[in-house]
Amino acid sequence: MPAKKPAQWDREVDVVVLGTGGAALTAAITAHDQGSKVLILEKTHQIGGTTAFSGGVPWIPMNRYMKEAGIEDNREDALKYIRRITGGKEPNPDLLEVYVDNAYKAIDYLHENTPLRFAIPENYPEYYSYFEGTRTGRSLDPMPYDMNAIGEYGELIRNNPTFPPLTLEEGGAVGGIDFVKIAERMENNIVTMGRSLIASLIKACLDREIEILLETPGKELVLNDEGDVIGLVAEQNGEKLYIGTKNGVVLASGGFEWNKELVKTFLKGEVTHSLTPWGNEGDGLIMAMEAGAALGNMSEAWWYPAMQDPTFEYEDRVMNQLGGSGRFGPNSIFVNGRAKRFVHEGTTYNDLPKSFYEFDPVKVEWPNEKNNWMIFDQQLKDRTMIITMMPGEEAPEWVNQAASIKELAEQIGLDPVALEETIDRWNAQCEAGEDTDFHRGTTFFEGLEVGGGSAERNLGKIEKGPFYAVPVYFGTLGTSGGPRINENGQVLNHRGNTIKGLYAAGNAAMGIFGQAYMSAGGTIGPAITFGYLAGKAIGQKESNVDSKSALA
Repeated sequence: MPAKKPAQWDREVDVVVLGTGGAALTAAITAHDQGSKVLILEKTHQIGGTTAFSGGVPWIPMNRYMKEAGIEDNREDALKYIRRITGGKEPNPDLLEVYVDNAYKAIDYLHENTPLRFAIPENYPEYYSYFEGTRTGRSLDPMPYDMNAIGEYGELIRNNPTFPPLTLEEGGAVGGIDFVKIAERMENNIVTMGRSLIASLIKACLDREIEILLETPGKELVLNDEGDVIGLVAEQNGEKLYIGTKNGVVLASGGFEWNKELVKTFLKGEVTHSLTPWGNEGDGLIMAMEAGAALGNMSEAWWYPAMQDPTFEYEDRVMNQLGGSGRFGPNSIFVNGRAKRFVHEGTTYNDLPKSFYEFDPVKVEWPNEKNNWMIFDQQLKDRTMIITMMPGEEAPEWVNQAASIKELAEQIGLDPVALEETIDRWNAQCEAGEDTDFHRGTTFFEGLEVGGGSAERNLGKIEKGPFYAVPVYFGTLGTSGGPRINENGQVLNHRGNTIKGLYAAGNAAMGIFGQAYMSAGGTIGPAITFGYLAGKAIGQKESNVDSKSALA
């Protein structure tokens, strides 16, 4: 339950922001610039949350960098593209328009008031570039940033150990290996991608003298008798810290993918392989529910097929890694526990894992729920980095390998006859030049940088031994459900009224795109935009006056 107002506050500010990701820092900066005194609380000992851990790319229609490059974009086409992908399943259709009308304004504001800079990555089109309304240039690449500019705070910004200090265009998120550039940037403390985005925003916070308290999680909201949020209870060094707020609280503390009970309650199935930092345990969601918030999009997440090198640890846990390498090209397929293909392996990372929870109404089971494998041959291993295994290296002990498909199947607990039949069928389709089962070679994403997929690029026999298998897991880049919000990022109750003094943004809020992911930056774009809108609204001295949302 929400806490009661204490006899005396330990701290009093205008606005408290929970979290230090892109949504949180944008909200804090914008609220401060409206004239409010802002305090940021971070649960962990590191800054940046999921944003710092990511590629740092926001998806922004009609952005200033497109205009500078002479790329025309417009509201109608952006909405046409979005609505084609959301398919009418978004929680609130009006918020799609709010997003398109304000996303570029948020980027303009950060460009004009912070060190944050972007560029358009060359040859990086949208994931569904065969849909009407598509444009190249909506996904923005954070420019390299000198961490020396933020002093000791540079040591606090979370790092993804699998991403080298290269931009998206340079290959940072897809295994770029310009060793000279990597070494130079590491020596000079130059960062890219998510770390660059967060470092730039942290510099803006430091310039404004916005206070950040680390290892200080928010625990409970404080409500008055009318149900308005007037503060919160945090925890610092094992002690309760009561913080009063004149304007309210912004929940931007990430999703709930690391909270087993919330995952079991809301998501389609158990997510045991999250690709995000451990601190995303739904703290903001729990506080919002206790305050009476209505919820939206709760069964959805930003899905990703995860893989593991079990010897690779991060923060005392085996690190789940992006399962992208190898699945697009020839000489590999995905199979389930029945040793059967069950999905087009080259579809987008958000779309592919949705097939993991298909239900078989005849056998009354979920055949793709677990024991899924990527099967590949020596041709792929010689050509492509797979998880942490580089071409030319001997396969490590954690990779199953065998001289025949039958032996491989026996190793990984699959029916040898069924797996041989599946491989034979795949090889016959490759020979014929058409995947009639799942249509490999026909989607744009599997040939993103070369104009789309094709039979020549994406079909190839699994025929050269030894043969290999690595597990593929149901993973997520974060959850995308949370309290329902309006056009200002204000949290709504079950009757469509705003909860005065409570705002949410990023993965701590309802995902405005529903089950859809627009392209690279489909999470960070809305996070920054609604962080900006929430900061503008809560930062105003006369904020929170509306009791009814115009877009409820």
